[in-house]
Amino acid sequence: MNNISTAFRGAAGLTNEYFEALVTASLAPQQAILERARERQDTLEIRVAVYQDLDAKIGALYDALEPLLQGEDFVFDQKAASSGDTDILSARATSAAADATYTITVNNLAQAHRVRGAQQTSATAALNLSGTFRLNGVQVTVSATDSLNDIRDAIQAAMDAAVDAGTITESDRVTATIIDNYLVLEANATGTANQITASDDTGTVLQSLGVLDGTGAFVNVLQAAQDAQFNINGIDITRSSNTGLDDVIDGVTLDLAGTGTTTLTIQADTGAIQARVNDFMAKLNDFLSWLTTKTEVKSNGDGTYTRGTLANDTQLRDLRRNLIQTLFATWNSAPAGSTYTRLDQVGLELNEELQVTLDTGDLNNALAADYNNVADLFNTVIQNVSNLLKPYADGTETLVDKMVDAANDALEDQGNRVDRLERALERREELLRLQIARQFAAISAYNDQGRYMTLTLFGFGGVTA
Repeated sequence: MNNISTAFRGAAGLTNEYFEALVTASLAPQQAILERARERQDTLEIRVAVYQDLDAKIGALYDALEPLLQGEDFVFDQKAASSGDTDILSARATSAAADATYTITVNNLAQAHRVRGAQQTSATAALNLSGTFRLNGVQVTVSATDSLNDIRDAIQAAMDAAVDAGTITESDRVTATIIDNYLVLEANATGTANQITASDDTGTVLQSLGVLDGTGAFVNVLQAAQDAQFNINGIDITRSSNTGLDDVIDGVTLDLAGTGTTTLTIQADTGAIQARVNDFMAKLNDFLSWLTTKTEVKSNGDGTYTRGTLANDTQLRDLRRNLIQTLFATWNSAPAGSTYTRLDQVGLELNEELQVTLDTGDLNNALAADYNNVADLFNTVIQNVSNLLKPYADGTETLVDKMVDAANDALEDQGNRVDRLERALERREELLRLQIARQFAAISAYNDQGRYMTLTLFGFGGVTA
């Protein structure tokens, strides 16, 4: 019944408020069970999110180990190339490069061949020239209605088609531009081997434009094709280009920028080593801090305690301790006479907050004193750390994957339980409302009967028995 007080005609105590209070009180035990189930569901949702965070953080830490392990990306194998004057040259080095210092003199840079024709009165007017000509073997066709702009576009289109067809390479391409009504042709690649070849096939288009003379020679050479010529430690070298020179010094790529003399030093890339160690420490410290927060039981000072989401996970608490112990363990199998057998001897330290720090001065001093020893030490210790993390981070079915799956399964089961409890509560409420409404109706009817009997026996409105 929607309006109890009206339906039961104001019977004493039988109000809407009393009706709702009875329903609420009757449902309270079942409602409490539902609330506890919802709280459990919330806890499981948090646990799933925490395990997903664990997956991300432990994965980031595991990835940060790779550059500190011997292999293709081992940072201790990386080399740095340092130029004394980058206006003369710059360089890049791979791990294949040997430590050395070179004296390099650049005598001249490679240049691309560039020529022009005669100045025309207009770039848009028809030139009344027709015929075909070739540039680097690529044929270009010109009609009498073509302007200087049209001839430029025809050259570009012919070059594009030849490159697409594979008849020439990009190095063979000739670029055509118009500057102040001059047709300018320039080789796409530098060096004497890439100078432009040109000839009229039918007609005299190039000769008429002033590009070629009657003998087929270029009339106006703006820039001669030229090779780069330089000297390294007394050895004269010639190359057709200025950049990407990776066949001069093994493991080194040279980029020439200007003429002059400078030095090039190839040595271990200590800056990269510091960067990789710092990246590893940042990921490790982040993981350790996060793990501490999630596994600790913290006193609130009032006799109560706050438990981290993973406080009951002894496996993860042990992982935190084992990581620290492994990182600062002694390398017992180090070769006899090794100067360094612990990472805290080469700059890594553990502070009071159980965070790892790096003294770059100590690391650089150790690298300068015995580079190979330091490299081997890092590789050995980090390999042990990697072995510790591997079950959690490497593979298709890691321990963390199993944790996430288990938490998701529990969350799904709990969600189903909450749904069942909610449906049961709804059915119970509907039944209770019907039962209480019937009880109210019976009480109301009884009260009505009592009032009728009273009026009948004792009179009403002046009528006596």
